[in-house]
Parts: sequence; C-alpha cells; structure tokens
Amino acid sequence: MHIPDGMLDTKTWVTAAAGSAGLVGYAVRTVRRTMPRQRIVLMSLVAALVFALQMLNFPVAGGTSGHFAGGAAAAILLGPWPAVLVMTTVLLVQAFVFADGGISALGANVLTLGIVAPLAGWAVYRLAAGAAPGRARGFAASFGAAWCGSVAAALAAALLLWTSGRLPLLLGLGAMGFWHALTGIGEGLITAGLVAYVAAVRPDLIGAQQDRPAGEVRGVAVGLGAAALVAAGLSFLASSAPDALEH
Repeated sequence: MHIPDGMLDTKTWVTAAAGSAGLVGYAVRTVRRTMPRQRIVLMSLVAALVFALQMLNFPVAGGTSGHFAGGAAAAILLGPWPAVLVMTTVLLVQAFVFADGGISALGANVLTLGIVAPLAGWAVYRLAAGAAPGRARGFAASFGAAWCGSVAAALAAALLLWTSGRLPLLLGLGAMGFWHALTGIGEGLITAGLVAYVAAVRPDLIGAQQDRPAGEVRGVAVGLGAAALVAAGLSFLASSAPDALEH
C-alpha cells in the first residue's frame, strides 16, 4: 500500500508531509519523556521484525497480493507513540534504500502506514481488550486491531488519492477498503499470533511503559529476533502479484 512518486499532487503531498512531521515530532518528545531506556532494545527489535515481515507478500484474489504492515502489532507491543517512530523508521529505510514508496510521497506513507494504522489499531485494541484480557479475548482484540488498522490506513490512502484527483471518492474508498478488508485477515492473524506469543512469555510487556529490568525482556527479545530471521527467510517465498494499490 506504499504510494509511489507521481500519484499525489503538490498540495496533497506537502500537506501530508507537514502533518506527518508534526505528529512524528510529537512522538519523539513523548517517547523521550516516557520510554525507559531498557525498552529501546524492544523498539529496535520490533522495527526489525516489522521490516522483515513486510517482505512477505501473500496472494489474496483477483491477481493481487497483500503484505503485513505491522502498525497495530507495534502499537500493541510498544504503545502508540513508540509504534509511530518504529513505523516511520521502517518506511524511511524502505523509501531511501529499497525504493519502496516514493520520496515525495514519504509523508503520505508515514501518515497512512506509520500514524493512522498504529493509532487506529491501538485504539481498537484498548477498547476491545480491556484492562486485563484473557487469552481468547487478547487474541480477538489483536486480530480486530490489526484488521481495523489496515483498513483505516487504506481508506486514508484513498482519501489522499482522491484529493489529488487520481480516484473518484466512492470508487477509491470502496476498492481500497474491499481489498484491504481481505488482506487485513492475514494482518490480523499474524498480529494476533505475535501478540499471543509475547503475552505468554511476558504479558506485562504488552504496551507497557513502566520501567523493567533488562533481564525481563531477554526472552521476548530472543523470540522476536528469531521471528525476524524466519520472516526474512520466508520472504523468498513471497507472492510476486501486485498489491491492491498497484493493481
């Protein structure tokens, strides 16, 4: 769902870039103020995991494919504003190193995938999971959060394309919403499985902001690092079909 160069007009990508810059700046200040240093390693590992999992494309239907985005997963594991920084970092590397998403559209991609997806996913998760979710409720809440975050980001992208005159509003919302409702199922299953693993090992780390001894995050760090390596290996089996936006 990365928007390439040339898809957005000047007023849209400039406005999106300005809005994204302001929100990312707020995220930086919030994380500096509230994030314990011991949890910075988790931010790095979650960023590596999201980056690796985003290379996994899975076929959906009609000659299209979907890929894991990771915004909701990062928000559930780290909290909303650390997740914004993680997603922004991933998108920066993808744009400048791998040419995945346009440079002029970087602010728009940060807005949709790096801000809308994690914040929407976090809001849905907190609403659905409650204060102390059980295993089944936590799985369902994680799935719903990831699905909603994926669809919300797709609808936001459709709005940006509409303001640029690329798509009629209803057609864009309908097409992007439909395809990402399908790909959101894969997003939800991956997110729910990942969160279930962390909840089984260290349930107190889910979205926690309190200080924790470094030893407490070791098991999670090893697991997330291993998962990132597995995802990177599986990327060779990824579908070559275009995603919904490219299609």
